[in-house]
Amino acid sequence: MYKYLTTTKLLAYWASIVLLSACASTPDATQSNSQAEVVETNEGSQGAADIGEQADVVVEANPDQLKIASDRELAADPDLPLQDLDSETLERLLLMNFASYQGAWQVATSNALKAAELSKDFRVARMATLIALRDEDYKSAALGAAAWTRLKPNSVNAQNMHILSLVGSAQLDAAKQAITAQQADQDIDSYIKQVVALLVRQKNPEGGFEIADYLVQQNPQSAQVHVSAAYVAETFKKYEAAQVWVDKALELRPGWDLAAQMNANILRTQNKLDERAAFIDQFVKDYPGSIAMRINHSAELSRAKDYQGAYSVMQGVLKDAPKNVDALQYTAALAEQLEDNKKSAYYYRRALSLEPKNDDIRWSLARLAVAEKKYATAERLFNDISDERMLIRAQIQVANMRNETQGVTMAVNTLRAIEPKTEDEYVQVAITRHYLLMEAKQLEEAFGYVNETLVYLPDNLELLYARALVASELKRLDIAEQDFAQIIAAQPDHANALNAYGYTLADQTDRYDEAKELIAKALELRPNDAHILDSMGWVLYRLNDLEGAIEYLQKAYDASPETEIAAHLGEVLWESGQPDKARALWSKTLSEDDENSVLNETLKRYEVDLSSAAPNLKPELVRADRS
Repeated sequence: MYKYLTTTKLLAYWASIVLLSACASTPDATQSNSQAEVVETNEGSQGAADIGEQADVVVEANPDQLKIASDRELAADPDLPLQDLDSETLERLLLMNFASYQGAWQVATSNALKAAELSKDFRVARMATLIALRDEDYKSAALGAAAWTRLKPNSVNAQNMHILSLVGSAQLDAAKQAITAQQADQDIDSYIKQVVALLVRQKNPEGGFEIADYLVQQNPQSAQVHVSAAYVAETFKKYEAAQVWVDKALELRPGWDLAAQMNANILRTQNKLDERAAFIDQFVKDYPGSIAMRINHSAELSRAKDYQGAYSVMQGVLKDAPKNVDALQYTAALAEQLEDNKKSAYYYRRALSLEPKNDDIRWSLARLAVAEKKYATAERLFNDISDERMLIRAQIQVANMRNETQGVTMAVNTLRAIEPKTEDEYVQVAITRHYLLMEAKQLEEAFGYVNETLVYLPDNLELLYARALVASELKRLDIAEQDFAQIIAAQPDHANALNAYGYTLADQTDRYDEAKELIAKALELRPNDAHILDSMGWVLYRLNDLEGAIEYLQKAYDASPETEIAAHLGEVLWESGQPDKARALWSKTLSEDDENSVLNETLKRYEVDLSSAAPNLKPELVRADRS
């Protein structure tokens, strides 16, 4: 069986994309220079997924602490030109600009460096540095940054880009001298965070590691230097050194949350999960006031599927830190995992009251409202989202809800009003509109719309897959085959395309062996996928292997008792001489879903009247069954 997304599944899909992203900063009430990482749910997951595999507090460099300007910030400078530019300089700048547009970065860099030399303008030197870094040409970047530093000696950005370029180009002695000079008037514990950002940003792991080692040797009694160096070492997969340095940091500063989180992260990266769990457990016992590590302890319990235990730990955390937003978000996620949406919403609301501009929390609340079918509340929350990362997805959610409450016309009009800013957003909107039209059985409209969209993105696999599905529904086998073949040629492990192509051939042609081969490949990629198991059962049925068909269809139904799978399993049971089992299965399914076209077509074909088993069965369906 191939599958397209129904409105309910579209709602769940888009709502789940940001699930648990609200926990994305370290819930550490005492240390501000730490950051948490939470793995987001996989695409297509629904509800609160296994948070034991997702919520995990680890240390990373915090951008707010590092104060490294972005390229956009570097490019914006209010200073006026220092002097008029002569014709040669202008020519070099024009060549630089043209080469940049062509992606000829070496030519752009050389002309920018020459223009900087001629103009003596720090802004031109800065431009040359950034172009060289864009091409990862650290040697040229070092030349540009040296000029930038000479021309504007008090610029911290110039000094930072100079150090980054020197390390990247393996000019390590010069880099050490520059670091020593820049740090001279600063406290090392503050300055080291800035250096860390530079070291992990460049592409010379050995050079970055050597500088970290140098800083440790120069500052043997600084816990901050040791933990920062451990971060650099862990980034560049120097785990042995990272472990030595983080152990030293904990020795110099026992009970320090940041070092403890770094240690937990290093152990996790090396897949030393038992050792990690033991460390966290002992640390929490030794330092029960550690908020961040208690949350880590809760995450360990979640990983072991002890969600109630994890939730209990978070209750204690919130008792000690009732205004810790990250702890509130994680507790809300645990409550949802325990299927207590009321409690989950309560904790999310508390978190939102403390951070009213946090759209991650707002999304989580909206997602819960969708799950409870409180669409008016959900729409208000989605409409209040302003974060550009979520803006398009939020409006798609609104369209899906309006489809549920007001019909497909209103949903499509809502989608038309969305203004995508990127190709990815454009495809998201197009795919949503396509599947809504398919669900509404407006197949010709869906086909025409996706055709129009493919004019602009002819090689987009998502759009090709969408057209293949609707073409299959419309029995336009030539187009479906063409699109499935193009997708598989571009992406041979596209399990959905392999499965849908195979099912289409099994259902609409007599090319059963070819269909079985395609579905078998899909099954190798996803052996427990209910829809692929259903397809394999269906093609075996077409090949008259009823025993094998029942085996696969039963596995599919056990994994996901969906109406279409039940229709298929019932049909094969009927054909294998088990009509009573078929009737019982169809009767149960019909009482839960009396509008499924596949099930009703199957009942009509076998002249089976189960209207008494479905009190809500529409009169026209009853008449069709009796005809």
